[in-house]
Amino acid sequence: MKMRRTLSLFNTLTRRVDPVVPVQDGQISLYTCGPTVYNYAHIGNLRTFLFQDLLKRTFRAAGYDVKHCMNITDVEDKIIRDSQGGLPADASNEARHAAMKALTDKFTAIFLEDLDTLAIQRADHLPKATAYVPQMIRLVQDLEAKGLAYVRDGSVYYRIAGLPQYGCLAHLDREGMQAGASVDADEYERDSVTDFVLWKATKPGEPSWDSPWGPGRPGWHIECSAMGMELLGERVDIHSGGVDLIFPHHENEIAQSEGCLGHRWVNHWVHGEFLMVEGQKMAKSLGNFFTLRDLVDKGVDPTALRYAIQSNHYRKVLNFSFEGLRAAENSLKRIRAFRTRMEGDGQAGGGPWAEAIDPMARLEVARETFWAAMADDLNTPEALAAIFTLISDLNAQDDHVALTREERDAVLAFLDETDAIFAAWPHLSTSLDAEVEALIEARKAAKAARNWAEADRVRDQLKAMGIVLEDRKDGSVGWRKG
Repeated sequence: MKMRRTLSLFNTLTRRVDPVVPVQDGQISLYTCGPTVYNYAHIGNLRTFLFQDLLKRTFRAAGYDVKHCMNITDVEDKIIRDSQGGLPADASNEARHAAMKALTDKFTAIFLEDLDTLAIQRADHLPKATAYVPQMIRLVQDLEAKGLAYVRDGSVYYRIAGLPQYGCLAHLDREGMQAGASVDADEYERDSVTDFVLWKATKPGEPSWDSPWGPGRPGWHIECSAMGMELLGERVDIHSGGVDLIFPHHENEIAQSEGCLGHRWVNHWVHGEFLMVEGQKMAKSLGNFFTLRDLVDKGVDPTALRYAIQSNHYRKVLNFSFEGLRAAENSLKRIRAFRTRMEGDGQAGGGPWAEAIDPMARLEVARETFWAAMADDLNTPEALAAIFTLISDLNAQDDHVALTREERDAVLAFLDETDAIFAAWPHLSTSLDAEVEALIEARKAAKAARNWAEADRVRDQLKAMGIVLEDRKDGSVGWRKG
């Protein structure tokens, strides 16, 4: 039987750090809100996805099977705005759907490439909203039958007065809510709490689907409820996203799902904080708005970015800076140098040393300290501190009394155990390095000869080996294990 560690997370619903007790023993069901694919994801978005990857990897390393669903929002207000502008007023519905699909397919592919570049593991399910419209319609019908939804001018709205627990996640003041008013916008401010739209009647210039209420399209909030219940079931262990989704999106998901089911849908709601850049909010006007590609073009190592983000606690606002990236690179160099040292046989002169320690006992302390931190709401700063303290202690020991091969292998196993979570200090054999470099040179030669098919074939071969390439503007090519 697999050994499992109990992990605790801050639950936005209870405002406490609570142990995660899965509905099904040994298996975690995890729903994470994915991207709205109308543009490139910026590093603030990617912080959320890196936090969720850390969350999933930690549960897996702790002995759980994780069933993960991340949705792709491919129909929504901004997507329609950006995909329909070039079409004539009399464009057919098929043409409108095709234009929307062309935009969302493009940015979905780009988003998935970003995940690969950052070594973010793919979800077990990556449903696109447009593939689940029939399930959304059925959910709206169920809510209508329960008296929790009403029709107005071809649109359907959720009646928040019908659900006593509405506002439980965002801790809203129900007395200040306007019962009976309705809002069509997918996103709105906390002080504008009103009945929200489930199904939107078609407006001129929009793609549509047939429904019992006439031509229309789903509201943003109903999408996640329908996909989550369809793919993960009626009870979900963890639902995650950025803090910006607490209200209205996640609050409305609770209303829709629990209004339909009649019982709690999600046990743990977990939210990651915002990212600032050099102490300011990201804005193109300030010149501090970065996508992953922007940073790679500047020579940033994606693994260093991954580490810089994950080494900060997910519930604290992160101030991204290039100085912080340099510090992350130095930290990774230290861990990797230690790994290389442990892979060797040691060069210590031997002899007595007054401060000698038992490396195996010291390693066990580091392991338990690391896991105590990760089990306490993913406290990555404390967990990483345990690794660096171990490095200091064992380097000092190895300087005087060389660790045995058995001790070195035990340390390497711990580094593998922790790298399964952080994906930043893997073992890389010199033979693999040489093979990869040879293939990169072959790809360069193919590109120089304008043999694009061969260049793509070599890239695919490297990808099959688990190698992610990073083409840079200066013509250099970086690589890392994905």
